[in-house]
Amino acid sequence: MLTKLVQLLVLITATHTAFALEPILGSEQKIYNTQESKDHWLILGAIQRISGSLKPEAETRLQANVTQWLWKLPEGHNSQEGFNTLKAQLSKQTTTLFECKGRECGLSNDFANQVFKQSILYGRDSDQYYWAGLSDGRKPSVWVIYTSQRSAKRVYGYVQKIELNKGEVDKLDGFVQQGLAQTLFDQGYIVLSKLGDETLLRDAQIQWLKSLLKENPNERFALVVHRYGGMENQALIERTQLQADGLLDQVAKAGGFIKNLYAHGGGAMLPRANLNDRIELVVLKK
Repeated sequence: MLTKLVQLLVLITATHTAFALEPILGSEQKIYNTQESKDHWLILGAIQRISGSLKPEAETRLQANVTQWLWKLPEGHNSQEGFNTLKAQLSKQTTTLFECKGRECGLSNDFANQVFKQSILYGRDSDQYYWAGLSDGRKPSVWVIYTSQRSAKRVYGYVQKIELNKGEVDKLDGFVQQGLAQTLFDQGYIVLSKLGDETLLRDAQIQWLKSLLKENPNERFALVVHRYGGMENQALIERTQLQADGLLDQVAKAGGFIKNLYAHGGGAMLPRANLNDRIELVVLKK
């Protein structure tokens, strides 16, 4: 029920945009464009064919600004390498919504021609990789990666950045919940929100925290607030401690079992690459 809020800044210089991904070195860019969509189709489950009709196991329609990139990979690289290169730049700062590989995804022909409308992506069903993840900050976005291979010389990587219109991120809450706790325990923390002037948890975040605490009574967690700049570090620590206490109070007032939930003001300490003012949820080591 929680949407993980993560600010994603990929600091790579690109020809067309400063906000871009870097494919395998030597890749040839075939497509780059951006357009507004009132009905963007996001696949969040394997694609099936039922009586000739295309039926994804899970899907949603989104209003968003969609940027797409398509590259031809250099010879000597396969679709898995292309996929891993792109995903490595995103996965640690996003929540996975859905991922599949090979025939478990469905038909490559359907992804290429029906979903992405890029026939060049059609390849062998066994050599396709698909991933969708949510980066949710002030401007929440869904990232989609798809790679395919038709032969040793025809390997392609495709990416969509789907910048969601206001309120659209709520459509993804159910999908985010499925992978959020796993991400938390795998890397030891998640970024709940990029901060502006206010330091508050959304209702959906509070409900998810309540469930997490209930389902993991033997684990300890901390709500950590980080802010950078504007004052001396000690003042930042004091300010962020008050804000973290406020977050803990939010959870308590909502009926959360906060015995194993702590508040910590991190000030400007423990910076993470490409992340600024934020709220983190951290798993405390026993």
